[in-house]
Amino acid sequence: MRRFSVIVAAVLSVLGASTDSAAAAPSVVGSWHGALTMNGQRCTVAAVLNANRSYIESVRCGSLMTQQSGTYRVFANGEIGFSVIDWQPKQQWVVGAQVGSGHYAPMAKPPGGLFKYTFVSATTMIWRDVNFGGSIALQRL
Repeated sequence: MRRFSVIVAAVLSVLGASTDSAAAAPSVVGSWHGALTMNGQRCTVAAVLNANRSYIESVRCGSLMTQQSGTYRVFANGEIGFSVIDWQPKQQWVVGAQVGSGHYAPMAKPPGGLFKYTFVSATTMIWRDVNFGGSIALQRL
């Protein structure tokens, strides 16, 4: 679950050297859904990419869910980059040494991400993580 958020988040510092491709942005706009397996558990992914280049994404693995939102940029070379502005959860429970003890600790902001995207059809897109590898097929709703 966090891995996808990290994947979706990891590389925006690299994006400063690239140029936007406004013509490519409309093709990715919409609601997208997919699934992946992480650590043996099936996870679902939902992403909404808006025409104003804002996005919201959630990943659910069993009873756990993460969410992030921010902005995205589409590049002429078929890459899409994400910059995280807000995320949940912002805290996690850290188990203490004594049984039943622990405390909440802050969770760091996800770093962003860079994906190579390919349309298989008008309703199916594959994202391949540029930095961490792995891919996910997303269906447009």
